[in-house]
Amino acid sequence: MRTRTTVRTARLAAGGLSLGLALTLTACGSDDSKDDAAVETETSASASESASSSAAPVGDEAEVKIGKTLKDPDMGDTIEIISAVRDFPSTEEADLIADGGEVVLVQVKVKPGKEYGGRVSEGNFEISWDKGADFESSDTRLMTEEMTAAKRTPLEDVQRRDGGEHTGWIAFQVDEKADTYLIEYTRDGAKVIGSDKTIAEFEEQVEIPAG
Repeated sequence: MRTRTTVRTARLAAGGLSLGLALTLTACGSDDSKDDAAVETETSASASESASSSAAPVGDEAEVKIGKTLKDPDMGDTIEIISAVRDFPSTEEADLIADGGEVVLVQVKVKPGKEYGGRVSEGNFEISWDKGADFESSDTRLMTEEMTAAKRTPLEDVQRRDGGEHTGWIAFQVDEKADTYLIEYTRDGAKVIGSDKTIAEFEEQVEIPAG
């Protein structure tokens, strides 16, 4: 598993691309102008082929319903995992997709509790493609423009003091595409200010099915 940094570095496509041109000249009777034209034509065709092979393959985007609700008993938060988009066709993450990864979007609805302060954000959510052995954080901020253009509004931070219901999408850049994924929601434990009361950590997982 590769560790994700705050700003994703550009991935290099696996394996180098090279153009090999073999030119055989006859001992006599060759036409230099024709030979030059043949070289130019072959070079152009090879370059076109290379550009095509380096382009990220476009997956068939598919939205899958989930409909799983998580209830945080201590904070009073209700988190609904509504659906997920598999194979989101991201230009921003074209290299990742070409390397065998996938962009997954997850739609959530947050109804915060009223007793305590704090917030619920995309940072509470992580994804695993290896059945929970490792989890990786989201990078919605890198996908904001593409998500908005696709009419999938990114989730904004939800302040508990604001109440109400808040729906939005979270983007995950997965290095290794899998049939199914696990989404983990985690809320850290805390000590209530001005008292001896502590609040235990809350954590639950939801499966994202194949598209």
